[in-house]
Amino acid sequence: MATAGRLSGLIIQALRYLGRSHVDDKTLARLRQKLGDADTRALLKDLAYAPAWIGDILRRLAQPK
Repeated sequence: MATAGRLSGLIIQALRYLGRSHVDDKTLARLRQKLGDADTRALLKDLAYAPAWIGDILRRLAQPK
């Protein structure tokens, strides 16, 4: 609930819903299109609230485009 109402919370929940096996490069590319620099920084701040496998994905999203 720490990320409730924030974009990072929405992304964490969406990834959890999709499941690890359904998140691919196409999914990541689509998310990257929607994220601005401030959004990316917020994702990195909220890594602690995500499961480890989602944290790995968030780190990949934060890498330069």
